[in-house]
Amino acid sequence: MPRRRRLNSRGKIAVTVLLTIMVVLLSGLFGKDEKKAENENDTNRKDMFEMISFSTEPVAAFANSTLSQSIIEKENKKIEAARKIEVAKQMKLDQLEKAIYLTFDDGPTNVTQELLDILEDYQMRATFFMIGPNIKEYPEVVKRMQKDGFALGLHGITHDVKKIYSNESAPTKEMIENQGILEDVTGIRTELIRLPYGSFPYLSEAMRYVLDQNNFKVWDWNVDSFDWKYRNEQYVQQTISGIQSMEQSGVSPVVLLHDTNETIKYLPKLLSYIKEQGYETKILTNDMPPLTFSCEGQCSSVK
Repeated sequence: MPRRRRLNSRGKIAVTVLLTIMVVLLSGLFGKDEKKAENENDTNRKDMFEMISFSTEPVAAFANSTLSQSIIEKENKKIEAARKIEVAKQMKLDQLEKAIYLTFDDGPTNVTQELLDILEDYQMRATFFMIGPNIKEYPEVVKRMQKDGFALGLHGITHDVKKIYSNESAPTKEMIENQGILEDVTGIRTELIRLPYGSFPYLSEAMRYVLDQNNFKVWDWNVDSFDWKYRNEQYVQQTISGIQSMEQSGVSPVVLLHDTNETIKYLPKLLSYIKEQGYETKILTNDMPPLTFSCEGQCSSVK
């Protein structure tokens, strides 16, 4: 009997050792399988990310299907409704300060230094919507604008309606290029844009959607100086009439002007009126809700 018990004890020890070895071996096998599965998952995740293409191209609108256009129009209506509410709030604040916004398109030019001198003489501020190639040509003028506290905005690259409105992403592509040029010269990244000839009627719903997805703020105006049409002193009275009309409506004037020799020649007369009336000239900023012409289904493509 004692011998039998000793054998049983040894047998138990042997079984225990055997089980331990099996556990170790099985753990190793499962560990390898888990590691292999982990590696396979990592590979799959890597393949998945490689399949996703990241691009610096503008966020594109949906394809030109009826469903896509319907989604874009609904989205734009939400954006437009929210914008109008914020603009109304901003206008109320501006009325308390009797604010006016002077904006100059198409620069910089060979007369911009003179324009800046005049604004400085009258201690007035303004926003400049500038063309990319012009910024490259007159970088020192743009740096002076920055130093003197003027607002810097974008006006595209070509100023050609057939190019900038040629497809859904064309306006955004021009503004992104324009944005990069300005940032290279000044270090400033602006979201303020003005489309050549305004956002109506050529800026389609799809174009507006793509611009919004790229965080651009489309600024138009509510007072057209018509300096581009008259090219003489007549534009001053036209602008004054527009400012008076906005004041009667309880709306802060956003004035469209151009960086040209003809405009500069008669600008002191306009600035004298603005000063006499007690207006405070202010600049547009990235965080302000933009004054934009509504499309309301009436926009049409360039022909």
